[in-house]
Amino acid sequence: MEINFSPDNLKELANLVAPLLTISQPEPDWVKLKEVRDDLFAGKSPAWIRLFVFDTFPEVQIENGQPQAWVKGVHGQGSVTKIYLPYARKWMHEHHDDIDWTARMP
Repeated sequence: MEINFSPDNLKELANLVAPLLTISQPEPDWVKLKEVRDDLFAGKSPAWIRLFVFDTFPEVQIENGQPQAWVKGVHGQGSVTKIYLPYARKWMHEHHDDIDWTARMP
């Protein structure tokens, strides 16, 4: 069976199918804290994340010189906090139960 489409029909078909297709782009290695708050930190506020993750576990801070550290600019004056996702995801999976997710800000 052969189906023939006119150029107008093909264009209409392409317009209908295009929204159904997604082009996946590779996840970046470095992202801003605000871009991964919902995904990695259950939507907690930046202040909560700094206190109960970055300060409680200083080994995650690159400035502290630890191997496998994954966050930089935690308390920087005017610098954006950046997360290295390959290390951060692994660390968060391994330490999820060590974080007090019900803790409240003082």
